[in-house]
Amino acid sequence: MEKDPQTPSIPQTAENHKLTPTFFGAILVLTGFIILLDQYLQTEWLSLTVIPAIGLIFLANGLNSRRMGWIIPGVLISTVGTAGILMFGEITKQPLFSIRLGMGLLSISAGFLFILFFSLLYSKRQYWWAFLVACILSGSAYPFISNRLNVFVFLSSIMFLTGLGFLAWGYFERLLGFLIPGSLLVGLGTGFYLGFVINASNNELVKIGFMITCFGLGWVMITFSHRMIKPLFLWWPLIPGGILTMVGWGLTIGGNQRIAMSLIGNTGSISLIIFGLYLILMRRGIRK
Repeated sequence: MEKDPQTPSIPQTAENHKLTPTFFGAILVLTGFIILLDQYLQTEWLSLTVIPAIGLIFLANGLNSRRMGWIIPGVLISTVGTAGILMFGEITKQPLFSIRLGMGLLSISAGFLFILFFSLLYSKRQYWWAFLVACILSGSAYPFISNRLNVFVFLSSIMFLTGLGFLAWGYFERLLGFLIPGSLLVGLGTGFYLGFVINASNNELVKIGFMITCFGLGWVMITFSHRMIKPLFLWWPLIPGGILTMVGWGLTIGGNQRIAMSLIGNTGSISLIIFGLYLILMRRGIRK
């Protein structure tokens, strides 16, 4: 009697069931070995490597099977464990906890970048949401690493990098719904930094004027970013963009006339950069 051609799948299923005790057994052995080694060496940080080591086991299993269901938890467990070592271990020799916290956030941010990288290799779907999360975490880490614990530094860094994450997601997935908040957040983040960080010593009109000017340029950026993914010319963002830019100019020049030429030069330079990128990425002529 001939065998059914589907019968070879039965031993494969039994082999997959043997993976579970082997996998968790390896985790227990590695955990016990690290804890025992730390008791002899008295490092006070070696025990913290248990978590990233477990994550590496998950990651190795995921890379072997090419399944994102194992890769994602493996990467996150490894990077979160590494963040714990950076924040609470003595390996960095950094006395300021704020800087160690920023390094830990960057470690977790790198984990989400690895998720995007592995999704490009092994998955049919591209996990651009991971890039957005990495940008948010990096923006949160910058004030701690630079030791500039100011509310406007927080706002500017988080808004700017979050906007870049939305722009990348919208550009590669061809989604205008992500390009719009991305452009506005980049403009707001730049405006907060120029107005309330660099020009912190100026009066309130100058600060608000810089912020409104950059926010207006964010609206203008919507038009150019839309042109990168579609051949149609999206003109309506130019209306609020132009109005906000002129109002911002007026407030800044009215608050301090001595920086009028500097403001016009900076705004013109940013406009030239945006327009130059638009011309580089444009493939066909503008259609009305």
